[in-house]
Amino acid sequence: MMGKIKEHAELSWFIVMMILVAVFVAWNIRGIISGSSTSYRYGLPLLSGMPKDAQTAVKYFDSHPPVNSSCEVINGILVVNMTVTQPDGFHPDVIKAKPNEPIVIILNSPQVITGFFLRLPDGVVNVNAVPGYVSYVYFVAPSSPGNYTWREPEYACYNYSYWTGTLEVS
Repeated sequence: MMGKIKEHAELSWFIVMMILVAVFVAWNIRGIISGSSTSYRYGLPLLSGMPKDAQTAVKYFDSHPPVNSSCEVINGILVVNMTVTQPDGFHPDVIKAKPNEPIVIILNSPQVITGFFLRLPDGVVNVNAVPGYVSYVYFVAPSSPGNYTWREPEYACYNYSYWTGTLEVS
């Protein structure tokens, strides 16, 4: 009798765990498809996690790149095309934004695995860039004016600790 109860308890526990696994997998798939996932993505849908107007601005920027600059305001969103090269670091290394302005950074790193780390009053912006892939990051500029420094978070190459830039909010 005790053996049958133990066997049913194990089977019930297994079924409960499988249901929990299915719920968490479905939850993750829904987050990835809807773009609300917070993971730093490789190989998942581009532009996921951005509002629709930011996605539209990036697509417009990609099809109509500015002639003499790597920054352009499109539909109220500052779109920055940033390249990280060795040994020069970030280009552009200064971004000028208005308080509470939405910003999208298109990060390209043709040579080394690199990243973008920016600490803001509301939290941290951190994205990785892998050679051959374009990475996107969306955030809103702080409401308080000031200078905010970003840096290279990866051990990329010689002098990588000097790869910095400034977000000037004024």
